[in-house]
Amino acid sequence: MRARSGGAAAGFLLAAAAGLYVVAAWQSAPGFYDGFAPPADTYRWVKAPDGVTTSGLKPLPGAASLVVSTDQTRVAAGAVATGEKPPQAELSIPPAAFNAPAADTVEVDLTPAAALSRPNTAVIVGNLYCVTATASLAKGQQLKLTLGYSSELPSADAIYRYDDETQNWSPLATVHDGKAATVTASINSLGCYAPASVAAVAPIGSKSGSGNQLLPIIAGGTIVLVLLAGLPLYLRTRRDRRRRRRT
Repeated sequence: MRARSGGAAAGFLLAAAAGLYVVAAWQSAPGFYDGFAPPADTYRWVKAPDGVTTSGLKPLPGAASLVVSTDQTRVAAGAVATGEKPPQAELSIPPAAFNAPAADTVEVDLTPAAALSRPNTAVIVGNLYCVTATASLAKGQQLKLTLGYSSELPSADAIYRYDDETQNWSPLATVHDGKAATVTASINSLGCYAPASVAAVAPIGSKSGSGNQLLPIIAGGTIVLVLLAGLPLYLRTRRDRRRRRRT
């Protein structure tokens, strides 16, 4: 008897919840279902990948002027950051990193660009950022590059360098900061770099992870939500038909 009474109580609660849903849907404005839309990605893309919703804002460049000593033998340290808050790309420059030119300053630019291809071993999860300067890097010197990545794509765990001449991608030793959602690498040459996810590329013959196993559950839940969303419209249409028949 207790089991039957418990089942009846559960059925009553389910029916009550369904009834409250229908009443809320009937009394709500047309924007009642707007909450089902995915939030826009806050990452600023030069060209967003297919399936990524964006805010529509374009990424910003960064630039810095490094002072050259009066005897033109040494270039000062500095930093470059793109204009977003927080910046999507940052470059840390140690002292004497560049060969001193016959000029008062060395201009360094950090420019976002679209990645026109992708490496075979990773998924690009952000813009390509190109580092250019009015002087060459000194032998043995390195710059520290930090890149943010999109929250709608797999988490970045690498930085890849893109060679425009050979159209090849090269992975760099990278440090990932999950809290800041950034990846950092030391670079020893100017050029273009992008955040990437190596983990997102499953090896051939590997088994699907737990994330893939959740897809049927997510799909089923989505179908249920769509059916519930259409219930008020169906009931309203049916009621209108009955009224027409009576008149």
